[in-house]
Amino acid sequence: MGSRRSVVIGLVVVALAVAAVVAAVVVAGGDDTAPIGAVAAVQDDHLPVDPIEAIPDRLDLIAETGVTTTRVDLFWGDIAPSRPDDPRDPSDPAYDWSRADLIMLGLAERGITPIVSVYHTPPWASGGRVWPENGRFNVVAPDPGAFGDFMAAVATRYAGGYESPGGAPLPEVRRFEIWNEPNLSGFFIPRGQEPGAEDVDHDVRLDEYAAMVEAAYRPIKEANADALVIAGVGGPRSSTSDTGMSAVDWANGLAARDIPLDAYSQHVYPAQPPEVQTEVIPSWSSIGRFLDELDRFRPGLPLYITEAGYTTSLTPYRQTAVTEEEQADYLEQIYSLPQLRTERIRAVVWFNLQDNANWPAGLMREDGSAKPAYDRFREVVDAQGGSALTD
Repeated sequence: MGSRRSVVIGLVVVALAVAAVVAAVVVAGGDDTAPIGAVAAVQDDHLPVDPIEAIPDRLDLIAETGVTTTRVDLFWGDIAPSRPDDPRDPSDPAYDWSRADLIMLGLAERGITPIVSVYHTPPWASGGRVWPENGRFNVVAPDPGAFGDFMAAVATRYAGGYESPGGAPLPEVRRFEIWNEPNLSGFFIPRGQEPGAEDVDHDVRLDEYAAMVEAAYRPIKEANADALVIAGVGGPRSSTSDTGMSAVDWANGLAARDIPLDAYSQHVYPAQPPEVQTEVIPSWSSIGRFLDELDRFRPGLPLYITEAGYTTSLTPYRQTAVTEEEQADYLEQIYSLPQLRTERIRAVVWFNLQDNANWPAGLMREDGSAKPAYDRFREVVDAQGGSALTD
């Protein structure tokens, strides 16, 4: 009788121990059924360019995916086509916030948190230089002070206590990305550099971007102490050349300049499938190594992956394509990767919601019909059970 009782007690102890181990694995994200740390998000690149009347419908399309988070481009040159007299005052008459207000109010109504990326230099802030001459946005680096003033106005307008011209209280926006892919000449050209130059000085690129971050960080914090400044915004380059810097060289150069930041962001578009091991950085298998590089800023610096995806046809900008079925499989694999199940990686933003001719990585085709990836993305979002950014 005593030995039988001992066996029962022993089995109970073992069962409790196994349960504890399973619970620990789930919490740590080491089990396939565990929720991932990175919030699944999406970006709609129609928002900054479509007719303003179309914005509510575009916001509905975002909401229909079920996401709690989206990335939004704000084009500085559209909001401030002429130089404001008082650039830190969002009520300066030179500013046109109509599109931005409609987007931010619409996202708040739908319970969606924005990550706001600000770029596109107005010519008055780049010494009159514009490149490309007929492009949708100007990639010439701005005067850092002018950029800092504008970010002060943006952060003030969306600090949670400002009213729109119609009297509606504007929502709080807490996450601001400084530019878009400034490590690449396609999105950022130093003021003294000619496009296509073969004697590119990347130290100048780093210095000018670092100056912009320095100029913007304190004004954003003064407008809203809870705001988060996300810097880096690295394009998915694995090597440095005349047309841009690698993700690692860019991050290390900014760390050496000791820029102020609350989080770093990086774009990830590897040619290989997500589960294939590769030495290339950035790729899905090398995320851990990239996080080690970010420790040069400070240990544990948060990372936002603010663009990710796979294109389903060739474009002038990407000579790698997958089938629509492969895209759906790879999407599911990305959001199931063990290395993303960490609180350090805050979000992974799928780019984009809908195909365009230059970037056919959408969840939907250009005609608005759903690709297989669309339903797969919704399943990922549903599985996260409403997970949202909290910091």
